[in-house]
Amino acid sequence: MSLFTLVLMVHATGSINWDADHVRGMQFFTMMVHCARYGFVFVTGFVLFLAYYRSPITASAFWRRRYGFVAAPYLAWSVIYVITGYVFVREPWPDTGAVFGDIGAAILQGNAKYQMYFLLISMQVYLLFPLVRMLLRRTEGHHGKVMAGAAAVQVGVFALFSFYHPDLDWYGHMWKALPTYALFLVGGALAAVHYERFAPWARRNRRWLVPLSIAGAVFTVVMFFATTGGGHIPGLAYAAWSVQNLPWYLAAVALFFIVAQAWDDRRGDGTGWGARFVDYGAVRAFGIFAVHPLVIDLIHQSGFVDWLYATYPGTTLQRSILLVLVTLVASLCLVELILYTPLARILVAHDRIRPRRKSTETAADHAAAPTVGPADDVPESRVAAATDPASVAPVARVPERDGAGAGAAPARGSVVRAGAAAR
Repeated sequence: MSLFTLVLMVHATGSINWDADHVRGMQFFTMMVHCARYGFVFVTGFVLFLAYYRSPITASAFWRRRYGFVAAPYLAWSVIYVITGYVFVREPWPDTGAVFGDIGAAILQGNAKYQMYFLLISMQVYLLFPLVRMLLRRTEGHHGKVMAGAAAVQVGVFALFSFYHPDLDWYGHMWKALPTYALFLVGGALAAVHYERFAPWARRNRRWLVPLSIAGAVFTVVMFFATTGGGHIPGLAYAAWSVQNLPWYLAAVALFFIVAQAWDDRRGDGTGWGARFVDYGAVRAFGIFAVHPLVIDLIHQSGFVDWLYATYPGTTLQRSILLVLVTLVASLCLVELILYTPLARILVAHDRIRPRRKSTETAADHAAAPTVGPADDVPESRVAAATDPASVAPVARVPERDGAGAGAAPARGSVVRAGAAAR
């Protein structure tokens, strides 16, 4: 949820703050928030491997489960955003063939809207998961070499994108390809595979992990301001695949994991208000991610942004804060509405929530009854809540019939202490 909240923030503020006086500030903010995409891949790898590394689930069963949740929302929102793009731009609609061509291109390229590439990356992770799992299984005892190889790929890709700029259409989409996120996917996977050792190690070494992460962030910030100024902002300073920004992305993921771990240590039995709030957000995070660009467009169409500029003509902070809050609340309301409709699974990747009805069940009967929907996989939802549920949305079950029972790893640490099998 936290990562996608950052995505919402940068999209909302970026829709109003690109005038000449604030370009540098927006580029800096955007560069810093780019860490969300790398945290997204790290957590996706972490949760998938925590669930399925030791499970005998077959590739076809895995693909059927994961694509069964993500494919429909990806296709549905690709169509929605292409169509609403015509509406909001207020240009004459193209002919039918051009409309279908635009939809097809948007689906293939993940650019129906500016956040859709996240799902394109997710589907690549799902596609290659069986292959990566096989690699890690066959290289057990040598995972340090695998990590080094992933780091070499990561740095190499960043260097290529930073310093090589051919005028090729396909090259402009290469940042959506999985090699751009190799280190973060493998890092998340290995953090899960070695969770019993990695989690205590991270707790013991926070005293130097935190300062080291802050140093990485400082390096990137200093490089940004050293290479910008005088109205000149080179792409290398703010690009999401810039070599000089990689230390911040690594630092952000490390800090994110440390904070999530600290939260999980204090989570208790999951009945406190904080835990309930996180669980509430976990169910709605993917939906907020999906709908927020539509909400931003509707807010602009409503005249609210004009009111912001009239009310706060000389400042950007108040305008940005108000627009972010309105976007977040409106997105949450829209998601809440969708969750109670038959379109919930298609649009927000979650089973429909049905209004509660009065029942004669006893409290004990109610407590013993299983929950309904994707969240009934307790270990997965625990990991998601402790890290970032939106990044692994849609959440899926790991039932015993798919081999997640006897063949799965035992519950690991406090993150999954409530579950029977590690996610």
